[in-house]
Amino acid sequence: MTVLIFDFDGTIADTLATIVNITNRLAAQYGYPQTTPERLKYLRTLSTGELLAQSNVPLFQVPFLVRRVRQELRRDMDSIQPFQHLADVLQAFAADGHKILIASSNAPSTINPFLKRHGLSQVFRHVYGNIGLLGKARSLRRIMRHHRLLSEEILYIGDETRDIEAARCQGVAVAAVSWGFSDRTALEAQGPTFLVDTPEDLYRAVAEFHRSQWRSSMVMGSKRGETAETPSYVHHGAD
Repeated sequence: MTVLIFDFDGTIADTLATIVNITNRLAAQYGYPQTTPERLKYLRTLSTGELLAQSNVPLFQVPFLVRRVRQELRRDMDSIQPFQHLADVLQAFAADGHKILIASSNAPSTINPFLKRHGLSQVFRHVYGNIGLLGKARSLRRIMRHHRLLSEEILYIGDETRDIEAARCQGVAVAAVSWGFSDRTALEAQGPTFLVDTPEDLYRAVAEFHRSQWRSSMVMGSKRGETAETPSYVHHGAD
């Protein structure tokens, strides 16, 4: 079995421009500079820790700022779309029999209507939300315990360096997508299992991960004198 755990903002939903607009509106209230296009380009090269250190927001205020951004984002979600071609790839993953979850800092009350609006509700088995900015590793561990998952069953998919760090902390393989917040160079520096640039690349990465699982099960079955099951994965294009 392959379990795919997706981040939401910047991985499924193209929220970056909206979030920048929201944080710029709140800049005066929270005492940090507005983000220009030039500064955004620089911020995308930073790790999450570096980003927090340069945010000029006192740490005690960060949870309040994050909560406010979530509230503002919920009001703007009707204008936000999934990344191009990603919905088709998500549907293909579901058709291939993968178990698919979401683990996000965003709220389920924001995520679920988005999924329903774009015909993706049936793709995801469960949505875990309201995860703290630096709490993804802990949340992944809880999800693994709740669903009785082994680390080798899981591929985590996210767009930020903190996603890679969280997955690594739990011994989980990770596919980093370059179409979200962190730029390709910053993601590559963290050494993800896969680094993908398009949804079609992600489809191929998941297929490769699934095949590696099957090969491992064949080896283990051979060692036990058992016959390994035929994999359920069937390749088809994701146009």
